[in-house]
Amino acid sequence: KAHRASSASVSIMAVLLRHCGTKLRGGLKTCSVGFSTPHLHLRAFASAKETTGIVGLKPEADWRAKLTAVYEKTLAEASMLPDSAAYKKLLVALTNERLAAVGKAEDYSALEDAVACGQVEQLLQQAEDELGVLELMKREKPWEVPTGHAVPVLQFKPGSEHNPNFDRWSKFDWPGPGKP
Repeated sequence: KAHRASSASVSIMAVLLRHCGTKLRGGLKTCSVGFSTPHLHLRAFASAKETTGIVGLKPEADWRAKLTAVYEKTLAEASMLPDSAAYKKLLVALTNERLAAVGKAEDYSALEDAVACGQVEQLLQQAEDELGVLELMKREKPWEVPTGHAVPVLQFKPGSEHNPNFDRWSKFDWPGPGKP
């Protein structure tokens, strides 16, 4: 039996399509609605979310392109660090992992679930912040220790936690005030 759509059912379908298109998070989603006929399946496309729910953080419509660009820039900048630097090894591994997740994610909801470190907008902020840290690391070069540089060794003094004027730590290689 063919089902003829009345004007009421057509307007209901239009409302549901609008609802599915604005309320579902990212990508293609299915919105199932029951009528007296078998279930009607509507597919709606929601490319961006309405809000992040975080004050001052607006939804990012072009999240995939922006994250990809920032991650690729991070990898390019990190290539200038020495291979022996632990920071480089960790940064490259994390960035490659997240870049792969961006490529595999069908929508931003899938990326947020896969990475589990916040919303895509927060991931973008984290990636941009990491570029700032990367610039600092390139400038300061913490992996380079100057010749002759000595780091003072500290040793805990047991029982000093009960002294109201306690100096819990003393330099092992420093005699301290009042000592010859």
